[in-house]
Amino acid sequence: MSANFKRLEGKVAIITGAGQGIGAAIAESYAREGAKVLITGRTMSKLEDVAGKIGGEGGTCTPLEAVAGEQDQSEMTVGKAISEWGRVDILVNNAHTFTDYLPVEDPKMEENCKIDFQSAFFGSLQLMQQCYPHMVKQGGGSIINMGSSYGIRCEPGFLAYAASKEAIRALTKTAAKEWGKHGIRVNTILPSALTPKSIWYLEESGTYDLELSKVAMGKFGTPEDIAPTALFLASDESDFVTGQTIGAEGGATML
Repeated sequence: MSANFKRLEGKVAIITGAGQGIGAAIAESYAREGAKVLITGRTMSKLEDVAGKIGGEGGTCTPLEAVAGEQDQSEMTVGKAISEWGRVDILVNNAHTFTDYLPVEDPKMEENCKIDFQSAFFGSLQLMQQCYPHMVKQGGGSIINMGSSYGIRCEPGFLAYAASKEAIRALTKTAAKEWGKHGIRVNTILPSALTPKSIWYLEESGTYDLELSKVAMGKFGTPEDIAPTALFLASDESDFVTGQTIGAEGGATML
């Protein structure tokens, strides 16, 4: 294999929630492997920082302020990729509004579920639907959704988050079965990494040691630990992998 070989050369990728953490690490890894990347998020300044870093390393990145789960902004996101580069090969649905700890009996639980489902489930569904005709036309693509070990383990206090993440796994598997004939692969990653939000939660809740004790490898991951799995699923190396749930979380959950 040539030293100059890039696994995503000529491909176009959309990564949501890419202003920091896991999304940013995935965007940077894709760009290093030759992909043109469109990154979205709520805060333009953060997106511009990521785009600046990618550009400084010789990559191609367009930042776009967009909120996951808003139909018009999902249309705008895919439309932007098509207008700039004429195709979309990879979609990473990383954005997810994270609601705080809440017992099942709390009257606000229904509202929490609506918030989580809107950004995570409906946000993923909308972008998948928008990418679908373009991927069909070009003969295939790779869609990567983000689940969570919390969805499988069902930790107390996180019904809204867990339910939305399990709904995403159902979305992944259903789309993989329906769209496989078009060469579109759909997979789920269960990531676990110390992002700004997770660090805040672990410190605020005092659960750092408890959560760490559940990780077989004895350490928390970083966003850079998640990116290689996302890179594998985006590349042609995984062209016979679809409908799968792959954990990148140190063995906290074993399927």
